[in-house]
Parts: sequence; C-alpha cells; structure tokens
Amino acid sequence: MGKKISLGTAITLILISVAMTFTFTMVLALRNFNEKVSSITERENMFAKFTEIDNYVRYNHGEEIDEASLMDSVAKGYLSGISDPYAKYMNPSEYAAYLASSGETVSGVGLSVSMGSDGYMLVNNVYEGSTAASAGIVSGDLIIKVDDIGLTADTFAEAEALLVGEAGTKVTLTIRRDGEDTEMEITRRVLVPTTVYTTVFGDYHYIRVNDFSEGTADQFSKIVEKAISAGAPALIIDVRSVNTGLVSVAAEMVDKFAPAGNMLCVEYSDGSGEILYTSNSRETAIPVVVLVNEMTFGAGEVFAACLRDFGLASIVGAQTGGYGSLQEIYKLDDGSAIQLTIGKYYLANSATFWEGTGITPDHIVEYNYNDLNFTDITLIDSTSDSQIAKAMEVASAFISVDVPEENEDSGENSSEG
Repeated sequence: MGKKISLGTAITLILISVAMTFTFTMVLALRNFNEKVSSITERENMFAKFTEIDNYVRYNHGEEIDEASLMDSVAKGYLSGISDPYAKYMNPSEYAAYLASSGETVSGVGLSVSMGSDGYMLVNNVYEGSTAASAGIVSGDLIIKVDDIGLTADTFAEAEALLVGEAGTKVTLTIRRDGEDTEMEITRRVLVPTTVYTTVFGDYHYIRVNDFSEGTADQFSKIVEKAISAGAPALIIDVRSVNTGLVSVAAEMVDKFAPAGNMLCVEYSDGSGEILYTSNSRETAIPVVVLVNEMTFGAGEVFAACLRDFGLASIVGAQTGGYGSLQEIYKLDDGSAIQLTIGKYYLANSATFWEGTGITPDHIVEYNYNDLNFTDITLIDSTSDSQIAKAMEVASAFISVDVPEENEDSGENSSEG
C-alpha cells in the first residue's frame, strides 16, 4: 500500500519544483543574454575600430577614394579573416559572370584556368571548338593581362570574370609562352564544351574527363555505352588534375554504374545531416579503374570515392587534394555575393569524410604529370605513364576467363549411361 503525504507536503514539493524550474530557466536566459551582449559588444568594437581607421584615412589621405572599390576590398578582407578557406566575395560583375558560367551553355572564350603562384592565369584546358583554341592558346600558357587588367592575386577574380560574357563581344588577352608575350583579341561565343575524350590502350577503353560541367554526364554516358558495345572488358577513367566542376554532375555519372542506394551526404555546420544524392537501380556492370592525383579536387574526388564506396572501382594514383566541403552562395542587395562553407561531404556507405585529407588510392603510384597534356589524349603514352600502366594491370585482375574443361567442349567424347 502506497504511503500517503499530507497536502502541505505536496504543496511544498510543488513550490520547490517550480522554484527549481524557474531558477534553471533564469540561468539559461542569463547565459544567453550574456552571450548576446558579448557578441554585440564585440561587433560594436569591430565597427568602432573600422570607423576610427576610416576617420584617419579620410582626414589624412590626400587622394580621392573610390568608394565602390573600398567597399569591395573591405568585403574581401572580412571574408579572408574568417576560418573558411573557401569563403570569398564577388562584386556584381564577378557574380554575374559566375551565374553565366554556371548555366548549361557558356558564352566566353573557352578556357579553364587557375591561379599560379605569381597571380597569373594558368591555362589548364582549352575547350575544343572554342575561339581560344582557334587563336592557338594551349594548355600551359600563362595569361598575364586581360584587357587592361594586369594579373595579380588581387585582380585574378576580376580578370577571370572577363573570360565570359555576351556572345559576339571581344576581350584582349596577353599570353606568355616561353618567355614571349603575345597580345590577341578574342571574340566570346556560346559553346557547349567537349569535356570527355576516349581512346583504346590494348584491350582497355581509356576515358578522359576534363571537367564535370553541364553536358559532361551525357557525353560520358554515350562513350561508356559505345565502349560496352565494342566489347570493352574494363574501363580506365582518368580524372587526374581535374579541379573544377559540379558535384551534381559527378553524382549523375556515378549513377551510371551504381545500384539503388544512398550515394553522398552532407554534415552541416550545425551538426545536422542530409542525404544529397541517391542512385537508381539501372546499374551498368563493367569493371572500372579511376586515375587520380594531387590536383584532383571536388567533383573528381566525389566521382572516384563514390564509385569505390559502392565497391565498383579501384583507385590508382596519388593522394587527392582534399576538397570535400559544400559552399553556398548568398546574393547581397547591391548585386554582389558571398560564398561561405556550410558543411562537409561524406560517403553514404562508409561515412567517410575527405575534406583536408583527400582520397587515398588503393594503389599509390607516383608520376610526374607536369608535362602531361590532358587536352590531347593522343599524346598520352600508356607505357611511359606509370599510373595508366598500373591501372591496366589492375583492370586485368578484374577480368576472368572461363576455360572449358576438355570433356565439356563437345558431345563427341561423352556417353550417356
């Protein structure tokens, strides 16, 4: 039989419970208030410091200040001061160029570039059929000036934005090759670039992917189907030095091979997670070897890692670059935009992250690829390229040949009981 308590005791217990709840709530509220006050104070101090600097400059700087340029520099400086290596600011023209380059078709000169250590543009890829290709620009060229903008680390983004623009408009590029500078005027035009190329090394179909852009997945799918129709026993897919492209395109290409299931997830900065890409059940059964190197970033890493995560491919080459984070673009009121990292990718099946560490190949093979021209696969030598040679060796292990036993190859020597 339960023990009874008096009404007074019950009321006392209730009052104690209410008091404890109130106290706990007040402690939490006070802590949140203190945190907000601290944050507000820090922000006030930051703006006060900027105002102090601004006052000194405006009273003592003798020349007129370009307010738009100043604000762009402040925005860039702010984002460079946070712990996000991928954060960046785009002024209105740079953001417009970014939007144009993100579309299905791009109007521009047809170049894929990256920033060299000296701030110059290094030409990584010249798209087939582009006006840049017609002008004779080749992979490895340096662009030291775009129109009247000299290339430095500070002007790179602004100059890069000029490579795209309305079809029919012109841009002047100063190209440096072998120590000689050449100025050329190039017309921008609409181009759906060829990004996937193929050839055959012995029994193996080699597929080179130069970028994961709109149109790449369709080109890739057609080449894979042709290889299978031709009786390819295995595919060697090369994404070495691919550091541009869309993760969504890489996921679509993985889906060409993968069975139904989750493919790629993201862990957001607040600790929550989400499945980003899944595959359907229309899998293509063929052994795959993927080539990667130190300059394989982003979409190339997703492609290689997801195929292996499904158990569909072996990876050959060198440790990849380690770009496994998700960025979001936020448009500002004046037409400019900022990019911020909002999460990290991880593989759905193995729950593996690779941001900052990269993808470790199944077979590590070092190779000096500095002189390798990925835009012209006819120049690739499968015997001197140690990574391709290893990929062919790995591919051969996938192929099993069923040899019939002597008494099974015909019915002439068999007898029925």
